[in-house]
Amino acid sequence: MVNHSETPSEHIAREEAPAREEAPFLSIVVPVYNEEENVRPLFEKIQAVCAEIGMPYEVLFVDDGSSDDTFAMLSALHAEFSRARLEIPVSRRGSLRVIRFEKNAGQTAAMAAGFEYARGEYIVSMDGDLQNDPVDIPRMLRELDRGYDLVCGWRKERQDKFWTRRVPSVAANWIIARLTGIPIHDNGCSLKAYRASVIKRVPLYGEMHRFIPLMSRLAGAIVTEVEVTHHPRRFGESKYGLGRVWRVLLDIMAFVLILISFPIRAEDARFRTLRRKNPKTNVWVLTGCFGIPFLVLGGITVLRDAFLIPMGTTILGFGFGMLVLGLVTTHALTQAQRSADLGKLAWFFTYVCKRRPLRIFGPIGAILFASGCILPLLSGGTLILYALRMLILMLVLLKSGILVFWFGLFGELVSFANADKVKDYTVATLL
Repeated sequence: MVNHSETPSEHIAREEAPAREEAPFLSIVVPVYNEEENVRPLFEKIQAVCAEIGMPYEVLFVDDGSSDDTFAMLSALHAEFSRARLEIPVSRRGSLRVIRFEKNAGQTAAMAAGFEYARGEYIVSMDGDLQNDPVDIPRMLRELDRGYDLVCGWRKERQDKFWTRRVPSVAANWIIARLTGIPIHDNGCSLKAYRASVIKRVPLYGEMHRFIPLMSRLAGAIVTEVEVTHHPRRFGESKYGLGRVWRVLLDIMAFVLILISFPIRAEDARFRTLRRKNPKTNVWVLTGCFGIPFLVLGGITVLRDAFLIPMGTTILGFGFGMLVLGLVTTHALTQAQRSADLGKLAWFFTYVCKRRPLRIFGPIGAILFASGCILPLLSGGTLILYALRMLILMLVLLKSGILVFWFGLFGELVSFANADKVKDYTVATLL
């Protein structure tokens, strides 16, 4: 156990100091949340595979604030293995390390912590529910030896519920592939192998772990995929449900905006047309395309007929709101570039919105927009449709919905620009 103020680099140096010859070549990162029945059999399987690989290794279990006995089980495993490992030859010796969060922070945060504390040149990530099989690890490591930087697992024969897991996953992967041009079949598979020099450069926050292949590719990494085994869940309950589909769609929208707004380093011809000098240019392009036409339309409406002044004012307000939104966002992005501290808006998106602003403002904007669409139908398209007051209310709802939704989208840009300034987790215990 270590001092809570100890940094990952200080912890790694202290761990290596007694016997530097034991520094692992392979690190296996396993995020877990309420997996008390799974951690022991999984660790035993990993041990057996690593014994066949025959190189120094470490297994890092990251307990994401479990409410069951997961940490107690991991603590017992750590004590048992610390005694037994002394009998293993140094060249094949492994280590078990446990990172425990103060509270639940999510799978992406658990993976980020594991990557940060990992000491190996090769890193493997996998789920802690026994659905990923450690026997696939040697084959993935061979792909790294062949020169790849990231090897993605492909659960071709996925053993999950059809409607709530498999169908949404296929749809999400298809959308990501179509939008990005990177043909990865299974972005959501946690079983992946990485070069540490690559994965430690990838910004991880929110729920960005599903975009690791894309972010790595855009950073210049050579990515491939291999088919992996997938088992039905034996113990515990799945942490995902059908409600995840909406969240994934919002995440995809946010990531596409990030993709077209921030400088892209990959020399992929598909993305050259999306290059910009900086994200602020894209913000002004987007807000200008929406805001200026409505300013013009609102001005014409106001000047043309005094009877239409209320409606014209509403249209002007939307155009002006888009431009103000662009101004506020570009100011926040400029502050992110120039300062190591969070600005007020970045603080709001980071701590109040938990770095997922579109998940908060997206649904609100959608509800407002849908209300504006439904309003004319409430009286069968007669009185309300032609009543000026109701028409204005409809416009207010529609425009407000769009503005709120874009506020969430631009919040994603600000969160991404400040991704390396704040961690999503707090480590309570290190074993």
